Amino acid sequence: MTLAADFRHFIDDEGNVLELTDQAKVVFVFLSKIVLALSENIEQPLVHVNLKCNTRAKQLSCSGEIEAKSITLGLIEWHCDTCQACGTITHWQGSRWDKQQRVIH
Repeated sequence: MTLAADFRHFIDDEGNVLELTDQAKVVFVFLSKIVLALSENIEQPLVHVNLKCNTRAKQLSCSGEIEAKSITLGLIEWHCDTCQACGTITHWQGSRWDKQQRVIH
């Protein structure tokens, strides 16, 4: 399963989480944990997210862990280390889940 997610689909212009369906909430929590983990460790080539793979249907459970990397500015690529689940996250920078260290020049 490949999931291409635009973070703006989950938050409003002020950065607040939109009212989401139960399924969308699960997806957003999953994605936001990836954004938090990666942005805190943005300099690492590959970040092991403290997150179990939950992208499969209940009858197709997966015991894998999520890994993520920043492949270009503003684009996160993630994948499960066990199954075929993977995806990308865009437009996450500047959100409250973005924990990159900012440098003022």
